[in-house]
Amino acid sequence: MTTGDHKAARKHDAMQGVLLVQEILRRWDPIGGQSVPADEYDSYAPHIVSMVVQGCSLEQLCNHLGSVRVDIIGVGPNEATDREIALEILQALRDRSFQT
Repeated sequence: MTTGDHKAARKHDAMQGVLLVQEILRRWDPIGGQSVPADEYDSYAPHIVSMVVQGCSLEQLCNHLGSVRVDIIGVGPNEATDREIALEILQALRDRSFQT
Protein backbone atom coordinates (compact mmCIF):
# COMPACT_ATOMS: atom_id res chain seq x y z
CA MET A 1 0.00 0.00 0.00
CA THR A 2 1.35 3.44 -0.91
CA THR A 3 1.58 6.43 1.40
CA GLY A 4 -1.42 7.94 -0.37
CA ASP A 5 -3.39 4.74 0.20
CA HIS A 6 -2.53 4.76 3.91
CA LYS A 7 -3.58 8.39 4.19
CA ALA A 8 -6.88 7.69 2.44
CA ALA A 9 -7.51 4.68 4.68
CA ARG A 10 -6.82 6.74 7.83
CA LYS A 11 -9.16 9.47 6.62
CA HIS A 12 -11.88 6.91 5.89
CA ASP A 13 -11.43 5.34 9.33
CA ALA A 14 -11.61 8.76 10.99
CA MET A 15 -14.79 9.65 9.11
CA GLN A 16 -16.37 6.33 10.09
CA GLY A 17 -15.45 7.04 13.70
CA VAL A 18 -17.02 10.49 13.52
CA LEU A 19 -20.23 9.05 12.07
CA LEU A 20 -20.35 6.44 14.80
CA VAL A 21 -19.86 9.02 17.55
CA GLN A 22 -22.51 11.25 16.00
CA GLU A 23 -25.01 8.39 16.27
CA ILE A 24 -24.12 7.86 19.93
CA LEU A 25 -24.32 11.58 20.73
CA ARG A 26 -27.85 11.67 19.33
CA ARG A 27 -28.83 9.19 22.04
CA TRP A 28 -26.94 11.26 24.64
CA ASP A 29 -29.18 14.25 23.81
CA PRO A 30 -28.52 16.52 26.83
CA ILE A 31 -31.08 19.09 25.68
CA GLY A 32 -33.69 16.37 25.44
CA GLY A 33 -36.49 17.24 23.16
CA GLN A 34 -38.17 16.42 19.94
CA SER A 35 -37.56 19.96 18.69
CA VAL A 36 -33.78 19.44 18.66
CA PRO A 37 -32.37 19.01 15.13
CA ALA A 38 -30.94 15.55 14.44
CA ASP A 39 -27.48 17.02 13.87
CA GLU A 40 -27.47 19.19 17.01
CA TYR A 41 -24.47 17.43 18.59
CA ASP A 42 -22.60 16.36 15.45
CA SER A 43 -19.96 19.08 15.72
CA TYR A 44 -18.64 17.54 18.96
CA ALA A 45 -17.83 14.20 17.33
CA PRO A 46 -14.50 14.99 15.58
CA HIS A 47 -12.88 16.20 18.81
CA ILE A 48 -14.19 13.18 20.69
CA VAL A 49 -12.76 10.82 18.08
CA SER A 50 -9.44 12.66 18.34
CA MET A 51 -9.49 12.30 22.13
CA VAL A 52 -10.07 8.54 21.88
CA VAL A 53 -7.40 8.09 19.21
CA GLN A 54 -4.96 9.91 21.48
CA GLY A 55 -5.77 7.46 24.28
CA CYS A 56 -8.04 9.42 26.61
CA SER A 57 -9.36 7.67 29.70
CA LEU A 58 -12.99 7.06 30.54
CA GLU A 59 -12.72 9.81 33.18
CA GLN A 60 -11.33 12.31 30.67
CA LEU A 61 -14.11 11.58 28.20
CA CYS A 62 -16.77 11.81 30.96
CA ASN A 63 -15.35 15.16 32.00
CA HIS A 64 -15.38 16.38 28.42
CA LEU A 65 -19.02 15.38 27.92
CA GLY A 66 -19.90 17.03 31.22
CA SER A 67 -18.15 20.21 30.16
CA VAL A 68 -19.96 20.23 26.82
CA ARG A 69 -23.26 19.63 28.60
CA VAL A 70 -22.85 22.33 31.27
CA ASP A 71 -20.41 24.91 29.88
CA ILE A 72 -21.28 24.87 26.18
CA ILE A 73 -24.88 23.68 25.91
CA GLY A 74 -25.87 25.23 29.23
CA VAL A 75 -27.93 22.49 30.83
CA GLY A 76 -27.54 20.83 34.21
CA PRO A 77 -25.05 18.04 34.89
CA ASN A 78 -25.90 14.37 34.48
CA GLU A 79 -22.76 12.42 35.38
CA ALA A 80 -24.42 9.00 35.11
CA THR A 81 -25.58 9.56 31.54
CA ASP A 82 -22.27 11.16 30.55
CA ARG A 83 -20.39 8.13 31.93
CA GLU A 84 -22.70 5.69 30.12
CA ILE A 85 -22.26 7.52 26.81
CA ALA A 86 -18.50 7.92 27.29
CA LEU A 87 -18.16 4.19 27.90
CA GLU A 88 -20.25 3.42 24.83
CA ILE A 89 -18.09 5.73 22.71
CA LEU A 90 -14.84 4.24 23.99
CA GLN A 91 -16.03 0.69 23.41
CA ALA A 92 -17.42 1.44 19.97
CA LEU A 93 -14.30 3.18 18.72
CA ARG A 94 -11.80 0.84 20.29
CA ASP A 95 -13.70 -2.29 19.27
CA ARG A 96 -13.74 -1.11 15.69
CA SER A 97 -10.12 0.05 15.80
CA PHE A 98 -10.80 3.53 14.46
CA GLN A 99 -7.26 4.60 15.05
CA THR A 100 -6.11 7.35 12.72
